Amino acid sequence: MSSTPRGRWGWGFENELIDEDGLRDRKAFLESVLDFPERPVLEPTPIAEATIPEPEIEAPDHLDSFCTSNRAVRARRTYGMAPPENIRAFHGDFSPAPDVVAQPRTETDVEDVLEWATDRRVAVTPVTGGTGVAGGTSPPAGENRADYAGTVALDLRNLNDVLEVDEQSRTALIEGGTMGPDINDQLEAHGLHLRHYPQSYELSGLGGWIATRSGGHYATRYTHIDELVESVRMICPAGAFETQRLPAHGAGPDANRLVCGSEGSLGVITRAWMQVEPRPRYRSEAAVYFDGVLKAAAAIRRIVQAKLYPANCRLHDRVETTMYGLEDVDRDMVVLGFESTDGPTEGAIERALEICEEAGGDCPDGPDHHGEGYGCSRSPDSDVVRWGRAFQMGGAGNAAIPLCVVRGTVETAVTWDRFPAFHEAMLAAFDEVLEPECGMGHVSTRFSHVYPDGPAVYYTFQAPGDADPDRRIEQWRRIKRAGLDTVMEYDLTPTHHHAVGRNHREWYAEQIPENYGESLRAVKGVLDPAGVMNPGVLVDAPEEE
Repeated sequence: MSSTPRGRWGWGFENELIDEDGLRDRKAFLESVLDFPERPVLEPTPIAEATIPEPEIEAPDHLDSFCTSNRAVRARRTYGMAPPENIRAFHGDFSPAPDVVAQPRTETDVEDVLEWATDRRVAVTPVTGGTGVAGGTSPPAGENRADYAGTVALDLRNLNDVLEVDEQSRTALIEGGTMGPDINDQLEAHGLHLRHYPQSYELSGLGGWIATRSGGHYATRYTHIDELVESVRMICPAGAFETQRLPAHGAGPDANRLVCGSEGSLGVITRAWMQVEPRPRYRSEAAVYFDGVLKAAAAIRRIVQAKLYPANCRLHDRVETTMYGLEDVDRDMVVLGFESTDGPTEGAIERALEICEEAGGDCPDGPDHHGEGYGCSRSPDSDVVRWGRAFQMGGAGNAAIPLCVVRGTVETAVTWDRFPAFHEAMLAAFDEVLEPECGMGHVSTRFSHVYPDGPAVYYTFQAPGDADPDRRIEQWRRIKRAGLDTVMEYDLTPTHHHAVGRNHREWYAEQIPENYGESLRAVKGVLDPAGVMNPGVLVDAPEEE
């Protein structure tokens, strides 16, 4: 586990946040390439000057050995990574800070915290890396907080071991607080890894991935962490909830699915048996260019419906590549990648490239084959590698806060037949709100994951924002609402892989059947009878009689 703390107001670790040179370069890029008006350059409020309220409660003596009310620790466990949270953190507003941060060392410690919280009516927010972008990682605030005696952030990062590896079944028992790199460092001795690489990989961990139904490396087939969960154990205020370790079953609704996506509202994920595998020995990848998103989409649809199952099959329109600094890419780009632990991948990518060519795409550099099986390393100068470097966490995102840029995303999933009309409607909705709110702005389109019946579409908006943090947050909310309202006009989902949290809950309530929400509340009433687990996320606790 890294000893370097996560950045207080941006992606990456504290020592990786954008420096003065990077900020100057990004400012020049925004103004000269994206035509933003001149951007101010703000300085973050030092933590010593930040607003961090005094705790309203203290941990009892029997929990004192692993709990703290230290001011700086509480500040670091106040927010996730949603844009409004980053803006508030940058400006030194930690008013929702938890009263206590618990850092349990064992599952028994977790049980003791939940028993105390239930008895005293203290709201509990489980957290691993704290990288959630939907407002579900922070303690409750406002009306959600008013009903509680206090709040505790339950930091699981001391539960960070791979406990057991079954090499024959290719599964591993992993504790919920284990961060992504630590999981694979420990599995390396067995020649295995957990092939799940969300963009937050270095900063997030297994419990958070399962709780939020994290989307990862695979663009097809194994798109969510759910597909890799064999069994899971969750400690709830009412006791342990543990599923069987089975390859599969047909006995009623799958209990694993109740835990996956529960977002800390039912209990704390302490361990899970996960499917693991050797690292790929063969890889093939290519960048293909199209004149138009719809042409690229048609090619991708044929690829996934042909069941070629590329590990990477992502569309990035020319707005997105420009936003990330690849100004020389003037067409819409599809990144293809195939991988195998067993045999060569040339045949699969060649067929995919044939489909792309038939749909109007071209691949000027051809495919790149690399890996242990091919006996060669990855070409460092390919467009795929260039894009990967540009797309790494930080950079554009971290610069947004000090340069007063309103930046956010709306992501969903839609069937292929409705995508053209939906895409046009989304761009129109953003256009209608960006000018009155910000004077101008840009919206990019990406396919983050793709399925035989449709893509997961990911829109990123970027616009000049107000220097006042409250006004800038309101600009973000209005632009995001315009996108989400359009999503729901097409009867889609407010999130494909960013979770519900508190930011998407209004639209999640529209998505699900009313009696499904009632069913979730009933389950919460059984597993969390006092309603202390992550209040305001997913559904409310049942009303007390």
